[in-house]
Amino acid sequence: MRRALACLTLLAAASAAAPAHANGRFPRSQKLVFQPGHPQTALAGLTFGAFITKDDGVTWRWICEAAVGFEGTFDPDYELSASGAMFATTPHGLRISRDGCAWTPPAGDVGTTQVTSLAVGGDGALYTGTSDVVAGSAIYKSTDDGVTFAPTTLVGAAGDWWSSIEVAPSAPARLLVTGYRLTGGMPRARLLFRSADGGATWDELPTAALVGTDAADLLIAAIDPANPDVVFLRITATGPTIGEALYRTTDFWTAAPGGPTWTKVLEQPDRIAAVLARVGGEVLAATPTFGMFRSTDGGQTFTPVPDVRFDTRCLVERPGGDLWMCTNNVPPDSATLHRSTAGAAGPWTPALAFADLTAPVRCAAGTVQHDTCEAMWCGLKENFAIRSDEISCGGAVDAGVDAAGGGGGGKGCCATSPRPGAEVGLLALGLAWRRRRQRPGRVSR
Repeated sequence: MRRALACLTLLAAASAAAPAHANGRFPRSQKLVFQPGHPQTALAGLTFGAFITKDDGVTWRWICEAAVGFEGTFDPDYELSASGAMFATTPHGLRISRDGCAWTPPAGDVGTTQVTSLAVGGDGALYTGTSDVVAGSAIYKSTDDGVTFAPTTLVGAAGDWWSSIEVAPSAPARLLVTGYRLTGGMPRARLLFRSADGGATWDELPTAALVGTDAADLLIAAIDPANPDVVFLRITATGPTIGEALYRTTDFWTAAPGGPTWTKVLEQPDRIAAVLARVGGEVLAATPTFGMFRSTDGGQTFTPVPDVRFDTRCLVERPGGDLWMCTNNVPPDSATLHRSTAGAAGPWTPALAFADLTAPVRCAAGTVQHDTCEAMWCGLKENFAIRSDEISCGGAVDAGVDAAGGGGGGKGCCATSPRPGAEVGLLALGLAWRRRRQRPGRVSR
């Protein structure tokens, strides 16, 4: 009876909802990470969960928000470790999955306190920031693939918010942290810290040269892959219209006690949503509205890349040199990931459209991924005109298969007919009961 009622709810939602995600935002990809040492495995963060591929993009499987442990308009920061473990920040603590089915918290504060930022170093160390308005804020480190976490010596005040953490690609003991401190009014006190010894000690750096609005957040945009002294930060700035500015320094670690020397190198009346620094001095910066910009002098000057105009939210270089971009799945090519094997100028070809999804990650009954996500699949399939028939939408959902994606004879809930042309929008899918949570102070990277 419960399954039947769930099916009726999903069908009613599918017939009545507008073409938008249940949390009110346009469905798109926002972050893409590749597994260190295994680039055929990738995890894409979305506005409605995540996609995972383990076969170089031949198949992509969906993980819904509820399985990870969050809801509404919150955007987790996702990472993949060399073991294939998946990590996600949530308002309720860090969540870790080693099989794509169970997402569990680690022991201690990291598993129970709001986690706002996350990074994996080249040596496998995992860093994460907790922010709590009562208990205070801290940066934690794990050297055992997320099994345990210990606090570093960077401990913030109550209300401090860690906006971004990054590890220098060529120097895994060197890490940067940005954030802000709420002091009861505006402007925010922006925070910038560095550690040259894996978090054992920290230096606080001045931020006065990074000019932004009173409410601006400071975010690490990129670190040169060969020279950790070359760092890019982005900040909300005012010009003719409010947009973002990109700042660059070449002495982040060698600076005098007064701090690094910062130079504004790019400003746009839009978010500079993605910055990628590549070996050889090429730096790419992309905006959702005004296209991509390219530098060939290490980020000192930028020029537009002709005819590359996507609603870009991430830029990633996969080991081997091909470039990947998070986009918004709208026509003409209706893809949410694009790929170029010929550099920034492209051609950029579709790497994943929502219509090409294979199925949810298949898990055993009793897991949220099976009981909630798989029950939602047929509504998702209807709305995005997904072509895969791994799950038939004509019968009851079966017990699923393992997260590796074997099997595929399961039957799905709630028969519906694919609706051609429904590439944009994710129907309510029976989730109107869910609370909508707005992530405070978060600016997606």
